Amino acid sequence: MEAWAQPGRRDLPSWNDAMSGRATVVAVAGEEVVGFSDVDGDGYIDMLFVSPRHLRRGIARTLLCFIEQRARSAATPELTSDVSIAARPFFESVGFRVVREQHPVKEGVELTNYRMRKALSPPSSATL
Repeated sequence: MEAWAQPGRRDLPSWNDAMSGRATVVAVAGEEVVGFSDVDGDGYIDMLFVSPRHLRRGIARTLLCFIEQRARSAATPELTSDVSIAARPFFESVGFRVVREQHPVKEGVELTNYRMRKALSPPSSATL
């Protein structure tokens, strides 16, 4: 976890610039942030996070649904993400499929994740 998250070692201005280039969605309960996600113009989801205290309440599904609607509206053909072992079942449950298993090295530690993809159809338009 530490190799992946790099606590205390991130360059915050660079991270802020990268995040500013993606559409970010934040889930709030009362005044507490309980989750967030983002998607770039190409449909890449860099982050999907839900507070451990708020798991299994549909927050991740709601965030992803919002991102998917936004991507469809922008005529983005697909969503992709590099997904952890723990997150893979959730992504599969919402229609993502594994493209390939990956083994990135962070801080000298080999990790396992999955490039996943979900094809999107354009939004339907009702004709009267």
